Amino acid sequence: MTPGEVEGSLQAHPGVRDATVVCQDDGSSKKLIAYVVPEMRYLEKLRGAEGHEPKSLQKWRKTFDLMQATKEAVASSQGFNIAGWNSSYTRQPIAAKEMREWVEETVSSIESFKPRKILEIGCGTGLLLLRLAPRCERYVGTDFSAAALKRVEEQLVQVGALRSGVELLERPADNFAGFATESFDTLVLNSVVQYFPSAAYLLRVLELAISRVRPGGRIFVGDVLSLPLLRAYSASVEIFQAPDSATLWSLREKVSRRIKQQPHLVISPAFFFALQKRHRQISRVEIRPKRSRFDNELSRFRFDATIFLDQETEPAEHLEWLDWRAEEFGGERLRSELKARHDRPLALRAVPNARVWRDVAAAKMIASAEQGLGIIEDLRAIPDDPQIAQLHPSALFAMAQDLDFDLDWSWASACSEGSFDLIFRRRSVGQRTTAGPVAWPQASVVDDDFASHTNLPGQATLENKLTQELVAHCRREFSVLPALDVVLVDAISAKSVSKPHEEMRFAPPTLR
Repeated sequence: MTPGEVEGSLQAHPGVRDATVVCQDDGSSKKLIAYVVPEMRYLEKLRGAEGHEPKSLQKWRKTFDLMQATKEAVASSQGFNIAGWNSSYTRQPIAAKEMREWVEETVSSIESFKPRKILEIGCGTGLLLLRLAPRCERYVGTDFSAAALKRVEEQLVQVGALRSGVELLERPADNFAGFATESFDTLVLNSVVQYFPSAAYLLRVLELAISRVRPGGRIFVGDVLSLPLLRAYSASVEIFQAPDSATLWSLREKVSRRIKQQPHLVISPAFFFALQKRHRQISRVEIRPKRSRFDNELSRFRFDATIFLDQETEPAEHLEWLDWRAEEFGGERLRSELKARHDRPLALRAVPNARVWRDVAAAKMIASAEQGLGIIEDLRAIPDDPQIAQLHPSALFAMAQDLDFDLDWSWASACSEGSFDLIFRRRSVGQRTTAGPVAWPQASVVDDDFASHTNLPGQATLENKLTQELVAHCRREFSVLPALDVVLVDAISAKSVSKPHEEMRFAPPTLR
């Protein structure tokens, strides 16, 4: 039995995308080390083997039930129970003023549709329900946390008048029993899909939702953590929490570990366009960043997706898009360009995102780090870019307001650098411009492999199961087998190191 034979056996396993096996000989004993790039679809199957309700959902339900017993939840003010909304950076509660703005802007987005009959999946403590229900004929809120629904019920009793027309149901997100076809004009999934266990579960929920929304209605999926920015987000948290003695190499390992241990479902905008390709009744999809005065993880790394169903509208408007990088726009040139425009809209592609550009730059430095080279001060010393600073979303919206323009924006292009696309439209006699659908730039390739448009929550746990399975597989294949260690590496890490010899398809990382 040779390392090559073990390698061939591993590559034949459905859970292995690629593998390299090396022999480590210290003179007294030999050990085989297998470096394996796992097949993500197989990991997804391991999650599916847990049964109809994955353990992760059971864990989240228990977490949310316990959260409502905390002193923060008990002491929360009417309609503003934000217990559990903690910063990933400090692990402390997000400031109430930042959460209040987040709630108000989300409510404003949904109210712009003028909904009358809303189904909210995962209504939680009623942050949206208590604000939207008074304006609706019917409002159904579902949640899998009995404790959260009890809190909502208590608040509904206190306000009295809200109770009529509001229905609360304890059930998981994929239970649509009792909801008639086309019985709602708006379906809301706000800040809830990140708790779904997989892309397959999200797809099932959305496909069930589509049939319950009437023609002309929409599905609002809010507060979605962006997959193209997952590495930048993970790097920013690790940098914030790192000691001054940290090296870029140690950060590289921590960022990779954080990504694999990410418990939330992280989604690319491309997921929703793949859904549109599958379902003809989806007229269009809009992807918008979170608009906020505050720079926090809610505004920097999350977006809202709105799915419009059977909308009878004019054809999408095709604009002349100017590429920001090619045109070398700066803040002052943008202002001059807008002043010179009259009725013509200004459409700009790939506008740098001042909120995240440092995080993206730092993540790239960490990903290319080599052992023994670079310290955290190199990241903290990344100089500010005055041109990009002028492109902060707050500054752009303020400029539009000052020059009597409406500003619309999109993240449909799903750029890993976090850049967005903008359209400035001159207001008519000081009034907001009513524009039809827009053919926003989108990701160049959108396939129907939905799992490729999300991460795999709890990947580290599933990889541990796969590791045990691969070791058992090899022991069954070979009657005599030396000690075997299986080390799982991602494809990005595998490509980032030079090959130690010609026979290896990828180089294993240095063992610590």
